[in-house]
Amino acid sequence: MKPPLEWLVGTRLVEAEKKDSTWFFRFDCGGTIYAESVWRLVTPETVVVTSADHGQLFGLPEPVDAEKLINSTLREIGVASYSCVGPHCDLIILFENQARLQFFNMSCGYESWRAQHKESEVICMGGGGVTIF
Repeated sequence: MKPPLEWLVGTRLVEAEKKDSTWFFRFDCGGTIYAESVWRLVTPETVVVTSADHGQLFGLPEPVDAEKLINSTLREIGVASYSCVGPHCDLIILFENQARLQFFNMSCGYESWRAQHKESEVICMGGGGVTIF
């Protein structure tokens, strides 16, 4: 089932931010995707960054700043399309620069991502499927 997230198409990412254990992906239409599970940002060439990379040193001079990498890659870039993959409902957002922001359902019980826009909320349920409010 493709969840009703049509509001994403044509909108632009304004900001990605981590607070405690939740990632907030805010769009210029007022919508937000909240992720408390694994996500990654990929381009056709590489994995740019993942939620697991944030704060890791990896032998670099300073820890990886996932917020900075997401914002520099996606800020003000329009969303071209989205899809919800398989019965587990991984959410994939394709941007106009061909980057993909992928949210993975990693639990049989915990909710992995949710999207809010105006009066609507879509929640990816543990184990798969979505609930719409």
